[in-house]
Amino acid sequence: MAPYVPDYFPVAWKLGLSISLLILCGMTVLGTLLLNNQLSRMRDQADTFGVAIAQQLANTAREPLLADDTFLLKVQLNNLTRSESVRGAALFDREGNLTDKAGILPLAATPLSEQIKRWELQGEPITTYYYTIKVGDTAAGYSAISLSDRPIMAARQAVQDTMITATLIMSVIAIIVAFFISRRLAQPIQDLLAATSAMRKGDLNYRIQDRRNDEIGGLIEAYNTMAHGMLEKDQVEKVLQRFVSPSVARNMMADLDQVQLGGRDVQATVVFADIVGFTRLSETLAPEAIADMLNVYFDAITTATSFYRGTIDKYMGDCAMIVFGVPEKDDEHLFHGLCCAVMIQRLVERLNEFRRARNQTTVEFRIGINSGAMLAGNLGSRDRMQYTVVGDAVNLASRLSNMAAGNEIIAASPLLGNPNIGSRVRATEYGAMRIRGKSEPVGTFRIDGVHALSETLMEQRIAQFLARLNTEEQQRAQGE
Repeated sequence: MAPYVPDYFPVAWKLGLSISLLILCGMTVLGTLLLNNQLSRMRDQADTFGVAIAQQLANTAREPLLADDTFLLKVQLNNLTRSESVRGAALFDREGNLTDKAGILPLAATPLSEQIKRWELQGEPITTYYYTIKVGDTAAGYSAISLSDRPIMAARQAVQDTMITATLIMSVIAIIVAFFISRRLAQPIQDLLAATSAMRKGDLNYRIQDRRNDEIGGLIEAYNTMAHGMLEKDQVEKVLQRFVSPSVARNMMADLDQVQLGGRDVQATVVFADIVGFTRLSETLAPEAIADMLNVYFDAITTATSFYRGTIDKYMGDCAMIVFGVPEKDDEHLFHGLCCAVMIQRLVERLNEFRRARNQTTVEFRIGINSGAMLAGNLGSRDRMQYTVVGDAVNLASRLSNMAAGNEIIAASPLLGNPNIGSRVRATEYGAMRIRGKSEPVGTFRIDGVHALSETLMEQRIAQFLARLNTEEQQRAQGE
């Protein structure tokens, strides 16, 4: 499976685009406001200038106008129009009638109706300013100055271009900064996504290395703490499964508060597999050799148990106690227990051949099996308890294993009385046995095998086990 590679672009681009759009809109609005304000100020300054020139003309034309000195008035008007920005100058009498002019004036110019008139001449914007020529408090006439707005329009365009360019540059810079900020904001989110993805795949060792002092940092710290706790729980569960069955371990770890003393009545099957002559054998072998040998044979028993949905209840020295039907319910617990016993028998035979070929110590197992009512649950004390099964049916299975010979499987006769079981098992009547603790002899059968299909599947699993064992032996030999 390919490793998870964080991709910052989906979240970062969305977040960066959103921030960039907000910044761009803000910069556009701000630039528009600044531009309009600047243009308004320029218009006001131009109007102030135009009114000042019209006022100056009114002041200089007052005496010639009163003296009816048309020549001097004509000279003053012509002198004003020599300026490049002044396109026209004019004088009006007190009734607003034009008396003299130089340059241009708007059509139907009337100083009585407005003080400033904006108009165009062949595409050229022009503004005409009117000012009252007063003698005392009486209007003696009016002056008019027409100024070209081309300079102000050019200045306005220059200001507008500058503002737009500045706004675009600042927007680009803001977008770049926003992208990097968004990546900074999106990175811990992507780290959390990568961490949860790793956890979903079972990788509890994944940790987020980023350290922050904000809310996201608190979330990262909470995740790392949670992952560490789950890792510890997983490690404890895996270790626990080596001492109790996986199902028992899972149930215990799922709700630790419910782990308490108690049991329930169940219908289950118990198999005891005991090594023949183990005491004598242990006197001739070193403790390490005994441990290695037991591990190999118990590994074989575990393989058979798992194949038939059984649970290793406990190992008692050289004896393995196996239960079927608890803690997980199994309607075929009896048949599965019989098949497991047969598989242990066949597997031990094949394992002995394997070990003899390598001059290794071999053993034989005697097996007892029984089924019936028993008590299953956590038994012991508050400080130390064990999940197990107890009852008369369990004791009888243990007694039957003690009565069996090497490489034999002995079952109580009531087990074979079930038509659903008897038709699928090959057995030989073994006779009645006197069992310690039983007042009456117990009828028994020796189990010789199960039906062909089950044995075919069994042989395939045995072959797989021996192949694995052979591979391990070769690797061990190469390592030495």
